[in-house]
Amino acid sequence: MIPDYPLSEAELDELEQFLTSDATPEECMDIAMLDGFLTALVIAPNTLLPSQWLPAVWGETEEEEMVWDSTEQMQRILGLVMRMYNDRVQDLHEDIDAYDPLLYLREHEGQTIPILDEWCTGFIHAIELDPEGWRPLVEAEPQEAGGLLTPMLLYGTEEGWNELKDNPALADRHQDFADAIDPCVIGIRDYWLPQRKAASTFRRETEKVGRNDPCPCGSGKKYKKCCGAGQALH
Repeated sequence: MIPDYPLSEAELDELEQFLTSDATPEECMDIAMLDGFLTALVIAPNTLLPSQWLPAVWGETEEEEMVWDSTEQMQRILGLVMRMYNDRVQDLHEDIDAYDPLLYLREHEGQTIPILDEWCTGFIHAIELDPEGWRPLVEAEPQEAGGLLTPMLLYGTEEGWNELKDNPALADRHQDFADAIDPCVIGIRDYWLPQRKAASTFRRETEKVGRNDPCPCGSGKKYKKCCGAGQALH
């Protein structure tokens, strides 16, 4: 059973070091990207299973899969990621109106500047896992609900980076966009809340995983060849 308390600073550091180590594929997310990714998953129009989104965390591709050194390592890191996810679920409960993104910071001319690219890129990666689900908000007019995605699209997409590069006046509003992430996340959560509530009325008990079914950890292997094999690694 995964504990329901937040990660400590030491555990966040442990997870960050693992994600950026040689133990993971080259495209593995860093801790800020992971936070944006998990945030988007929590407030998304549709709920995705861990088996659907964990491969994106590791940056798995057809050429490069996530390979664990041991079962203990796998359980430890998966436990940290799921606790981080569960913590964001608690942070973004419908009656809470504040959100604090996990951003990297840099010093510039005596000022502390938040770095938005990684967090926003992670957020966009989550949208890309369910493009049809997110489509109504992505295609909404910017002056309406679509404006809630402005910081994420500017700092999390190639088109946005080019726009910032070509428009100095827009780039000068960096702190404004950083400050906007909190209310935008809450706004997106509230935008999709009616749909998520409607979907929750159709809940059913999770079926038992069969030994020949795909492993719920997202490895792509059969359960009996993966987590159901005791000491099997993937």
